[in-house]
Amino acid sequence: MIDFFKRYWWLFLICVLFCSCASGQQEETSEISILNWNLETFFDAQTDGTEYTEFKGAKSKWSQAKYEARLKRLADTLKTIDADVVVMEELEKKEQLYDIFNMLSGSFDLAKSYKYGSFATSPGAAIGCAVISRFPLANIQAHEIHIEGEEQMPSMRPIMQMDVCVDGKSLALFVNHWKSKSGGAEKSEIWRNAQEENLSRLMKKALAENGSAIATGDFNRDISEFQRVDGGGTIRLRGQDALLVQSPWFSPDVGETGSYYYNDHWERIDHFFSCGNASISSFAPQTSGNWADSEGKPRRYTVYNGEGYSDHLPILCRVQF
Repeated sequence: MIDFFKRYWWLFLICVLFCSCASGQQEETSEISILNWNLETFFDAQTDGTEYTEFKGAKSKWSQAKYEARLKRLADTLKTIDADVVVMEELEKKEQLYDIFNMLSGSFDLAKSYKYGSFATSPGAAIGCAVISRFPLANIQAHEIHIEGEEQMPSMRPIMQMDVCVDGKSLALFVNHWKSKSGGAEKSEIWRNAQEENLSRLMKKALAENGSAIATGDFNRDISEFQRVDGGGTIRLRGQDALLVQSPWFSPDVGETGSYYYNDHWERIDHFFSCGNASISSFAPQTSGNWADSEGKPRRYTVYNGEGYSDHLPILCRVQF
């Protein structure tokens, strides 16, 4: 049995708490840019006990200096790409949002500063998801699932939900980091299917309330593994009364590049899905920067020498609503 509910979660918001978007709706179309990036085990230098092995203990090569260097690289990347909303997976804790804000504030145009932020994780989890935004965030929630059955449910990150408030309108944003395929793709499929059903349910509800929704994150599922409807960019998310969403991965402008390079081939496991009045006007994996090598492949981070960025590429879209 799958039970969808909010369970043992906590949420952190900077600058805005219990706010709501303006009620007045404007006829003009709004457009914002959204960046999504799995940062690959972005721990700070404090040992809390939940870190991965290579980031803790006497034999670890991890240090405060390496954290600060990595933090600066992240800030430099965010300044270069210059998105209105930044979604991040595999950040360790809420306090790192302050580190990011502080690193950006020293040399960033104040008119482009990120004034709002949110972080969510599950109890005892090593990593979570975060959002920073130039626009107010409202109605922030975290949704976890509980599955009863013969298989013990692994630790899974909640889906973050919030409204991005722009020009008196709101865009429902859903942040995902689904179960990985570690332990076997087929065996772990049940958990990703449950997360897909949960996302479909949540997006339908949001559409009924404000008419515009977009989901993003690391889904650990290639776009080819979703149900494609019409040979174009329409995807059917599983669930009761399945939801139709649009994926930009099938645009001819994207080319062969993916978001994750594994076993000598590209995978497209990081996504944007839009529906309702939200439409993606442009989309591209970000391959032109120090975070990618000369072939456009992600430069993954290595603790031993402190080099690299992430094993995922950042992906960027512009969404109209």
